[in-house]
Amino acid sequence: MTFHSAANTPSPKDSMSSNSHIQTYADAQAFLFSRFDLERTMNTSSPDTFKLDRMKQLAELLGNPQRKIKAIHIAGTKGKGSVSSMVSKILTEAGYTTGLFTSPHLEHLGQRFCIDGTPCSEESLIRMLREIMPAVEEMDQRDALQSDIDLKPTFFEITTALAFMYFCEVEADIAVVEVGLGGRLDSTNICDPIVTAITNIGLDHTDILGNTLELIAREKAGIIKTGVPVINGCTVDGPQQEIEQIAAQRQAPLLTLAQDIMIESGNVKTMQPQIESVSIHGKLIWNNLTVGIPGQHQINNAAVCLGIIHELQKLGYSLDDQVIQSGLSTVRCAGRLELINAQPQILLDVAHNPNSAKALADFLIHHFPKTKLHLVLSCSQDKKYDEIVELLAPLFHSITFTKYTKNPRAVEPQLLFDSAATACNNLASRIQTEPNPEAAFSQALENADGDDLIVVTGSFYLIAELRSRALRLSS
Repeated sequence: MTFHSAANTPSPKDSMSSNSHIQTYADAQAFLFSRFDLERTMNTSSPDTFKLDRMKQLAELLGNPQRKIKAIHIAGTKGKGSVSSMVSKILTEAGYTTGLFTSPHLEHLGQRFCIDGTPCSEESLIRMLREIMPAVEEMDQRDALQSDIDLKPTFFEITTALAFMYFCEVEADIAVVEVGLGGRLDSTNICDPIVTAITNIGLDHTDILGNTLELIAREKAGIIKTGVPVINGCTVDGPQQEIEQIAAQRQAPLLTLAQDIMIESGNVKTMQPQIESVSIHGKLIWNNLTVGIPGQHQINNAAVCLGIIHELQKLGYSLDDQVIQSGLSTVRCAGRLELINAQPQILLDVAHNPNSAKALADFLIHHFPKTKLHLVLSCSQDKKYDEIVELLAPLFHSITFTKYTKNPRAVEPQLLFDSAATACNNLASRIQTEPNPEAAFSQALENADGDDLIVVTGSFYLIAELRSRALRLSS
């Protein structure tokens, strides 16, 4: 990767000693976590916080690696991670070297940038971070000369740059890029997509994106590019019209779920969703498909994925029916209704807003109607945790509220307890608080019999802290 230094700023040679402190994965983590990170901050943010200028400058200093990548760019309030995984898996099955950039990670930074499903190694991450350091430091120095503009690259901007560098380095044929937050001003929106998609629109991050579905749709539709096909999974009138209007302004061919893409679901008794048929513009394209990620809500995500695949086929990508069936049926997504076969069984789900909590509740009611359920839950302060608790609490025999420890945004367990007591005053005797997540999980194990089900949910960060232990129990 070539570093393009301005004439009046230090060259890479001048900066080499400054990155020498990054020798280990722990060093890389420490440096990245020292940068501003919206995922880990307690501060409220506004739309003015987000600008693409920093990301563009950083990419320019690195030689604009994003311009060398054919990207599929995916936004949405929820489902974008699942859709990204589905598309990536199908492309990999077809033999394309496929990059996948998602966030946040569960256990390892390298999980944010994968090639053909394999996370970036610690060695590659350390080396690339050392390569990027001169550009980061140049921008830090520019920031020191500016009083009114923040030019210091953030955690997410640096990891986005690392992803594009990595995909270039391995000569990926194509990359699936998940938006971090919003779309229009997200760091990933410097990519040059060949297809874009918006999975759905919901009320989340309203302090940044706006407090109506229409405003949020407008921000997410900011990824739509002139003449580039876009798949729209939003079926709600107001935000759907916003997306349609922006697509029309940019002359971007549009496929909309439930209008242009029609999907019929099959047997609803199986955990893995079944699709009887998929039609586009009234023509039957696929039938008898299985989705590897559990939950009936994945049907719509699969429809968006298949819309993307349809557009890729039109662009000349070789994606036959066998590849599509195999990729879609074998795709997995850690932490999305991830059932771990232990005694008791353990279900991990990153549901962190009311919509995803409702999907989790529906899944439990449908597939575990007679099973005694035990909940371990932690939420972030900026989420509607009272609604999440109200949706989930009545289903559980025992509830342990906890607080993930590696991110300061966790809500206090007592506030979760109070929400549950308010929503379901007859549950008080079945609820406890335990601030340590490991101890909370142990408490759930004590509460549960061998044929019960423990559900861990509420946040990516809680799953990140408990998943490895849950997996050990399966062995």
